[in-house]
Parts: sequence; C-alpha cells; structure tokens
Amino acid sequence: MRLTDRQLHEYERDGFLFLPEYFSADEVALLRAELPTVFGIDSPALIRETGSGVVRGVHGVHESNPVFAALVRQARMVEPARQLLDDDVYVHQFKINAKLALIGDVWEWHQDFRFWHEEDGMPEPRALTFGLFLDEVDEFNGPLMLVPGSHHGELAEVSRQPGAEGWASTLTSSLKYQVRAETLARTIGDGSIVAPKGPAGSVLLFHSKILHGSAPNMSPRNRTIVLTTYNSVSNALADVPEPRPEFLASRRPVPLVSRTADDLAPV
Repeated sequence: MRLTDRQLHEYERDGFLFLPEYFSADEVALLRAELPTVFGIDSPALIRETGSGVVRGVHGVHESNPVFAALVRQARMVEPARQLLDDDVYVHQFKINAKLALIGDVWEWHQDFRFWHEEDGMPEPRALTFGLFLDEVDEFNGPLMLVPGSHHGELAEVSRQPGAEGWASTLTSSLKYQVRAETLARTIGDGSIVAPKGPAGSVLLFHSKILHGSAPNMSPRNRTIVLTTYNSVSNALADVPEPRPEFLASRRPVPLVSRTADDLAPV
C-alpha cells in the first residue's frame, strides 16, 4: 500500500495522518486475543501505573510474540514508512499502551524525538509511529491529542523533572522532560489541538517530532493502542553512555522485509 499525493501532503503539513478502519475487525480480534498473554508476563518491559499497579503498557513483545511479529512486518505499515522516510526501515520501538477504564493515567505533552535523541542517540527525526487502535477511541477514554504542524522547526523547550534518572523516568505519567503551559500555548499559536477518534482497527500515523499527549481515561471502556515506531536504517542510534534496554530502543538496524500477504498469520 502506498500513500496518495494528498496523504503525503497532509502528513508533511500536519505531521500526522488518520486512517480509519485500516485493519479489519477480525484482525483486531486476533491481536486483542494476545493481550492477556503479553500483559501476563512479568518482566522489566511491563510497566505498571503508579499507585494502582495495573498494566500501563508493555514494550518489545514483537520480538517474542508471533502475531505482533507479523504485525510489524505488514506491508500496510512498512511500505508507507519507507515511502515517508525515503529509506529502508527497522522497528526502533514497539509498545502496547493499555489505558484501562477509569484507571489509565495521563501521558504528558511531549515530542518522542526528544527522548529518542537525548536518551537513545537517534541522530535525526527520521522516524514515525503507527498507532493502531485495538479499542474504539472516543472523547472520553483518553484519545491521543496532537498539535498539528508542531513537527516543523526546533524542538519545544522543556524542563527536566528534578530527580528523574534512569530509563523508567521516561515511561511514567510524570515524564523526565516536561513541556510548560506557556510553551504549549506558544506552539499552538492561532491553531488548535486535535484528537483523532474512531473505531477499533483505525491507525494514527504520526511524526517523531509532533507534540502530543493524552488525558486520563474517564470512561468505563478501555483504550488500548499498539504503537510501532519505524526508524530509517541510515538513522541508526549513536552510542550513548547508558543506553536504554533493547526492548525500549533497538540498536539493531536490520531492514525489515515486508509481508505481501495481507494477513496476520504468525511469521
């Protein structure tokens, strides 16, 4: 699948694309059936909400779970990533964010590239993320909010959270690099915040520099999103003093071979 000229223009202008029902109901059901397994394996890659202890997310399971391994190789994802990045790609990061009903906490405003550059040594913002909805996303269950056009220009100013050390501080509800209200207001300018919503199977494709965040889940329905980040193979991570674990930032820039079969059968 290749993006149209109009879609390419929208992505360049806004920093994101919304693709409703990009995956079928049967495919979503297949992916959802794997969640109890990947959420049930206690490891450093499994992140829990502060206080409640419920699952906040899990990272890197595309390396061990055959269904998610098939997902990241889907031509529907790999080929548009190649098209937008003008290069072969590999999976830099894979995570499943589980914003559970009435429990799922905020993701503060941030730009992914800030973390990938500062923590992982990613040279340039030549990366993008596919966010696949495994639940319907509405205005109440914590939709991802974005500032259109904020991927242009320099990174937004941030303040560093006092005492935030180690890779875990990059995953909690109080992030290591924090965007102040005045910075957010200045970035928005005369524009607005958008929050794409839609049925399960929809995909939100977004740039590594776009400013985004999400509010708590205030509804009785879960909001689970699978986030696959592709990086250009020529944008491989540089050495850093204390690299984050491989399940957070891959240092193996091996080009993906996309699956031409339009299914999620295990690889």
